[in-house]
Amino acid sequence: MLNRRILRIKVMQSLYALYQTKVSNYHLGIDEIGEVFAPDLMSPDVQDLPALDLKKKTAQTSYEAYFEKKDTGYLNQEPEIRKAITDAINQYHNAHGRDVEHFKKMLLEDVARVESMYKLVLFSATRLMAIAEADATEGIHTVVKSEVPEYFYKLKNNAVLQAIEKNKSLRNFVEKHKLNPPVDHLKTVYKKKIKQDPLYIDYQKNPDTTFEKDKEIVLHLVKTYLFKNEQLDAYWEDLDYNWNENDEAIRSLTLKAIKGITESSDENYQLPSLSPNWEDDQEFMLELYKQSTGFDDEAEKLITDKVQNWDIERLAFTDRIILKMALTEMVKFPNIPVKVTINEYIELSKSYSTPKSKQFVNGLLDTISIDLQKSGLIRKSGRGLMDNK
Repeated sequence: MLNRRILRIKVMQSLYALYQTKVSNYHLGIDEIGEVFAPDLMSPDVQDLPALDLKKKTAQTSYEAYFEKKDTGYLNQEPEIRKAITDAINQYHNAHGRDVEHFKKMLLEDVARVESMYKLVLFSATRLMAIAEADATEGIHTVVKSEVPEYFYKLKNNAVLQAIEKNKSLRNFVEKHKLNPPVDHLKTVYKKKIKQDPLYIDYQKNPDTTFEKDKEIVLHLVKTYLFKNEQLDAYWEDLDYNWNENDEAIRSLTLKAIKGITESSDENYQLPSLSPNWEDDQEFMLELYKQSTGFDDEAEKLITDKVQNWDIERLAFTDRIILKMALTEMVKFPNIPVKVTINEYIELSKSYSTPKSKQFVNGLLDTISIDLQKSGLIRKSGRGLMDNK
């Protein structure tokens, strides 16, 4: 399932990519100013190269001062220099605005891919029915196929797999999104792994079966062979570049879908959504991304003011993103307790930053949160939140 910690991780990854483009856009502005004052190699006139170089350095210095100190002194420069700086700044902001929207779109696509992958894996499990039947009758003449023991068809007649295959919403989703189960890979896994599995052999050869036994073997095959299988993992990774991070949520959704099937389930039974309250969770994810991009400068200043004896550029890039997201959540999300926010981002730092980040993130967030509560910038509302703790 996509819980809010996973959604915070996805927002963090989007912000990481966004901040990388901010750096690139910033340096492109410096390069563009350099182009403005570059000598014209095709000009027949003699050019004052020292004067051009001075203008370039003056413009680039003023451009850097604008971003580092919010210094607008460039407006007092001579028209040619002022125009070069203004154009570079405008191009930076325009590019950044496009990037914000681009990574928001990518964020939504990443989440949508989780749903696609879980439904693809779920539907892929049903292909094992035909694979098992074909393998059981391989090399047997059609006339004598009836002589094959009935237990060889047990997986084909598995009630849970049949229920999954007949599910209308799943079939419509698979067709609409043109999802293709990896049949060739599944055949290989069946022949080399599943056929030798003791639990599967016992299931196959036992003439008696129940709905619960059918469900038990499906859960076992999915957990053991559709996930954590080197060959299939490589296939899933080709479809989802975040598979290594998404597979836990995809696995949870897939298994929940199987566990939810009952003997009375018909073709209209409801598949689980990405989370129990997906509309609220999606709104939280998008708002966290939006507020984090908008609160970035303020968060940067809050961090800088607390690490005056430490160059903020020396902080691990991921730490800076984690700290900014946490501060955004403290200030912009009045219904989330401060302690919850701090604990969530400490957990993120454990998995995604340096070994020492946990203590650093904890200490800095705790200190800044106290200051923000005293200044009134953190205002929590709702039951149990009036004390801002």
